[in-house]
Amino acid sequence: MTSPDRHSARVVIEALRAGVPNRAAIQLLGSVETSIEDQFTKALNAMWGPKPHPGMAFAGGFGTGKSHLLGYLREQALRRNFVVSWVTVSKETPLSQLGVLFTAAMRGAIVPGRLDDAVTVALTEVQRRVGAAPDLELWASTPAAAVAQVFAAVAHLLAGDLPAELIHGIEAFLCGAKPPTSQLRQRLSALGARGMFDLGGVNAATLQLQRPRFMAQLIRAAGFAGWCVLIDEVELIGRYGPMQRAAAYCQLARWLGLAPEFRVPGLYATFAISDDFADVVINARQDDAKLPERLRQKGQPHHAEMARAAMRVIQSAKMLRAPADNDLVRHGETLRDCYSVAYDWNAPAPVLLERRTNLTLRHHVRSWITEWDMLRLQGTSTGVDVALIATDYTENTDVTTPPLDEDAAE
Repeated sequence: MTSPDRHSARVVIEALRAGVPNRAAIQLLGSVETSIEDQFTKALNAMWGPKPHPGMAFAGGFGTGKSHLLGYLREQALRRNFVVSWVTVSKETPLSQLGVLFTAAMRGAIVPGRLDDAVTVALTEVQRRVGAAPDLELWASTPAAAVAQVFAAVAHLLAGDLPAELIHGIEAFLCGAKPPTSQLRQRLSALGARGMFDLGGVNAATLQLQRPRFMAQLIRAAGFAGWCVLIDEVELIGRYGPMQRAAAYCQLARWLGLAPEFRVPGLYATFAISDDFADVVINARQDDAKLPERLRQKGQPHHAEMARAAMRVIQSAKMLRAPADNDLVRHGETLRDCYSVAYDWNAPAPVLLERRTNLTLRHHVRSWITEWDMLRLQGTSTGVDVALIATDYTENTDVTTPPLDEDAAE
């Protein structure tokens, strides 16, 4: 990244001061996790091949740079012409519900070089590109696509001009709403194609499972390389109740494509999680033994295996490495230059904190910025105290709502 101007430098510093690195800060600092970046890049390259890679997980403690690394991977995917969705697990976006997470993914999707909504861009590009809509319809009409005929009907209509109201209905449907069945039928009738597609008899749960498959193909038909989904703060599921955690593990397995029948061509997911989750939640609560058994008792043996597969991915997640001294020196000098530009003040050389195994890059960054703030504003510094924050895994039913039957059992 080129040296930022004063405004851009101020934006970077303020984001790092708040502990929430923005795109400018991520581009400025880069990443030292080359092995994770290499695995991510290889998976993107294999996305449409005969053997697509299952999703990836990495883990780290508070402040080790998990969100920063997800942001860095987002930038790498965007540079390779992928549509990228960033989803943060929260009370409003529970991992246990596929439909809610999918809608959040569509709402947060970024299109390379465009500021418009991702679904709007994809539909517009498919209508604009010669042959894109018929090819999409042909795919959606084959049994291998495993999608309902309403998706083929949408692709068929995209070959021509559509009224704005119908376009808006299709956009809402692709993001999670009910299909605009009556409008679709009216338009198909006007084109003499009413009998070509059966638009009835598909329940909401089935559509939830099929939307990601169609969306990945729609993104490809629009001329993009594929769809990348990044999921942050997955450790929040440690606060779910047992069956909500079981449902969350199942949905995580679905997004990662851990079972061949759920692997979606053109979709690759990566998630970040706290490094102590496996010990404190999976092992201490015996999730890997108890939860699959509870799913089997409910008559869901396949979902028991899905949950177990997701837990295995978490237990084998790549650990973010502690920054080496040369990494800290490089980041410190980069931030020193940025801070100096931001405030038109010559910041002194950054001082490394005492080396301790539990200190993270965030500790150093916040320490440097605070130290420079005190020197710039007060002319002196009294030092910076560093405190460590542990992840709270106390079960809390307020964090999530009970999973819908179709989400837990499909």
